[in-house]
Amino acid sequence: MPTSKNIALIYNRYVDDMYAYALHLGFNEDTVMDAIHDVFYKLHINRVSFENIYNPKFYLFRALKNRLIDICKESKEYLGLTETPEKISESMPFRLQVTIEDEMIREEDLAEIRQKVENVLNNLTDRQREIVYLKYINEYTYEEIAELMQISVLACRNLLSKSMTKLKALSKPILQDFPFIFLFIHIC
Repeated sequence: MPTSKNIALIYNRYVDDMYAYALHLGFNEDTVMDAIHDVFYKLHINRVSFENIYNPKFYLFRALKNRLIDICKESKEYLGLTETPEKISESMPFRLQVTIEDEMIREEDLAEIRQKVENVLNNLTDRQREIVYLKYINEYTYEEIAELMQISVLACRNLLSKSMTKLKALSKPILQDFPFIFLFIHIC
């Protein structure tokens, strides 16, 4: 059972992301803040526990989007229009504007991601790094990699599988901080 303190911690952790997401959906600041407060009020009233929720951020984004759809629906009903939530959701424009501050944060995050990826990759053997590079950066086939590395295709598949298993294990702490890190690996 969540306490007010727990709700406040969750609020402080995710409110900025929720706010940015809702603004990107095209809602004005007042509507966004009202919707966010409605979501957290409902969480508090319904005593929602985040212990069993796999991805709290996703849960909050989904709750926020549902609340924004309800707000749209209410305003359309007020105007005498009726649309299904699916139609409302489809008609929401997703606006993405990059500010200088966003770019600076992105560059700092990328530098941190690069460093963490390098640390993870340095924990692989030379051959493991080579096979990951050939497969995912150069996008070679197993046959091409096997020829380059002078191993059989089966050995190539096994080495890549072991490399990826090790990468996955080493990357778990990073994925908590940067869930989309593998989108940035090509940048590194």
